Amino acid sequence: MAYKALYRKYRPTTFDEVVGQQHIVLTLQNAVKNNKIAHAYLFCGPRGTGKTSIAKLLAKTINCTSDEKRPCGQCTNCIDIQNSAHPDVIELDAATNNGVDEVRELIDKVKYAPIEGKYKVYIIDEVHMMTASAFNALLKTLEEPPEYCVFILATTEPHKVLPTIVSRCQRFDFYKLPANLIKGKLKEIAVKEDVKIEESALDLIAELADGGMRDALSILDQCIAYSQDVITAEDVAMVYGVATKEEKLCFFDYVRDKDAEKVVELAHKLSARGIDIPRLTLDLINICKESVIYDYSGNDSQLINLTGTDARKLVEEHTVTGLLNYIDALMDVSNKYRNSLDSLSYFEVALLKMMNYQGKEKSATATVTEEVKPEPVKTVEQPKIIEEEPEVIKEEIKTVETTRPAVRRIKRLTDDEFYNIFLKANKEYKLQDAAKWNSLLANKEEKYNSVTQYLTGAKLMADTPENLVITVQDCELTDNINEEKNLALLEELAEKEFGRHLNVIAVTEEQTVYLVNYYKSRINQKQPETVVEPVKEEPKQTENNIEEKLKGLFGPRGYEITED
Repeated sequence: MAYKALYRKYRPTTFDEVVGQQHIVLTLQNAVKNNKIAHAYLFCGPRGTGKTSIAKLLAKTINCTSDEKRPCGQCTNCIDIQNSAHPDVIELDAATNNGVDEVRELIDKVKYAPIEGKYKVYIIDEVHMMTASAFNALLKTLEEPPEYCVFILATTEPHKVLPTIVSRCQRFDFYKLPANLIKGKLKEIAVKEDVKIEESALDLIAELADGGMRDALSILDQCIAYSQDVITAEDVAMVYGVATKEEKLCFFDYVRDKDAEKVVELAHKLSARGIDIPRLTLDLINICKESVIYDYSGNDSQLINLTGTDARKLVEEHTVTGLLNYIDALMDVSNKYRNSLDSLSYFEVALLKMMNYQGKEKSATATVTEEVKPEPVKTVEQPKIIEEEPEVIKEEIKTVETTRPAVRRIKRLTDDEFYNIFLKANKEYKLQDAAKWNSLLANKEEKYNSVTQYLTGAKLMADTPENLVITVQDCELTDNINEEKNLALLEELAEKEFGRHLNVIAVTEEQTVYLVNYYKSRINQKQPETVVEPVKEEPKQTENNIEEKLKGLFGPRGYEITED
């Protein structure tokens, strides 16, 4: 018998075997139980997260003939659907069958009753690839199909699906699976397959899978074929063409020691192994980002690439400011790879820049240590953390030098204008508006679909009476939200939910870390000294005061709204 790939062999046969996506599983089970099956569903989410598998499970469940557990996996309908041999469950790939003629042929067949099952189920994968004409031909049938017909549309890019199609479906958003769930499933499968695998190898596979169970199983399949005994992290790295965590952390050790020879030698060694340099650069950015977030939050639950010990060591040896400088250098070189024929040289230059930042950081720390001397008691004007008039704040901003470039790809506002917004934000606004923000995210009005589709996972970072700063996952989402048309819709929706007009600004998670650090550095920055009458000595603003202010503005992690 031909070998069956692991992702096919271990495709879930019941809802109980589905890893993650419990919000979707529970909803569909209740719909079947209460006989409230919709005529059309839209499954959205990244690749390998279970869209097609759950579509098949739904088809099995509604056609199962068992009176007890559904799907039973034993009846003829369940077995035929599992083997993709059921005449009433039709799977189409819209990437190759995306024309109006194919859709019209499908519509002609819809009118015929099921042959064996209770329902005819059409599973259309990658539906966003259909042409506009094909979508329009499908509209009427999708809106009023026969009672025995169910459409399940699956897509990785829901923003490309016509809003008129989306509005006729029940939409389910599939999320990337957490690394711990992927790792647990891989362990289970390794035991069943009698495969020995190291814990570090499981960690690396879960990281490389990027939230997709199918990708994780495909990587494991390759590693089983490659390894003859025990699968190690080095085996995974060799098969998949990536650097191990230890090799990545070596870069930071060499940068710390300013050992240019070893840095270049390691970069050449990895390149000769076929390691993708842009991917390696992104991995180093994530390591820096995770370390900074860990330093702010003290919580290792957000760590994916590192352990708490790794993150603590990086912060102690390089400082938060140094790590943020590294992120700037690595992000800058990432943008240059697309126009370069020699990624390795660009990468080496970025590492040398990191060495230069690291040297400056040490020098600055030493200077501060030497200059700490007792000074005469005098009252010095401290940065204010109270609400002030915009004109006054802008005047203060002019006197402060900024040594970092503005955060990239944020429209309309500079770093100093963000600082101005954060000065006006406070905990009371956050508590008052958290529920309103959740209500905005839950809004399902068709009018706002074109913008709310980009808000999945968005968090309220800071708000004032005039401004709303939100955090989303990446630059692509911020660009889409900040488009003039989408931004106008979002601000209209925000005014509807919050009861006041708000200027909405979207930033990425990485930009959020930078902005919080920038705000903190501005608060810490010493203003020009002004001696005043020694009537009363103002209490000094300590680091603890500043941390408490940051928690009040952005939450314990420095930018998330959470309530203890």
